[in-house]
Order: sequence, then C-alpha cells, then structure tokens
Amino acid sequence: MSKQTAFIPQRQFHVLVNDANGEHNITVLPSNEGNFRVIKQGEILGEVACTPQNKIVCYKGRFKKAVMDQLEKHILHYYSYAF
Repeated sequence: MSKQTAFIPQRQFHVLVNDANGEHNITVLPSNEGNFRVIKQGEILGEVACTPQNKIVCYKGRFKKAVMDQLEKHILHYYSYAF
C-alpha cells in the first residue's frame, strides 16, 4: 500500500510563472515531508519534491524546464521564510 502525502492548505502560496503561452497564476501546497502539489485553477498539474541539495525534482506530472526553474526559485524562497 502506498503512503499518502498530506498537503497543508493553510500554508499554501501563490506564484506567477511564465512560459511560452504567457503568465500563469498557480497555487503551491506544501507538505511536511518536503513535497509540493502544484495546482492551476483547481487542476492538479503535478507534484514536486525538494532534495537535500535544494533542487526541485518532479515525481508526478510533467513541467517544462523554465517552469521548473521558476518553481525551484519560489519554493526555495518559501523555505527561507517559512522555517
């Protein structure tokens, strides 16, 4: 049986990311395990995890490199203020 990750809606944050199609406002839900669920207008785009080396890796869904770089910047910024 796979382990479910509990995401914390009270600690969600919103970021603006750019890609070839324009700017997108997305919501990022953190978990206590260092995972983040990425949502755009109620649709789950994927989930990413923060490694001990402060790199972001996608383990559910697919993101373009430019979007992953922006997510990494925002998530590391979140960590610097949240903890």
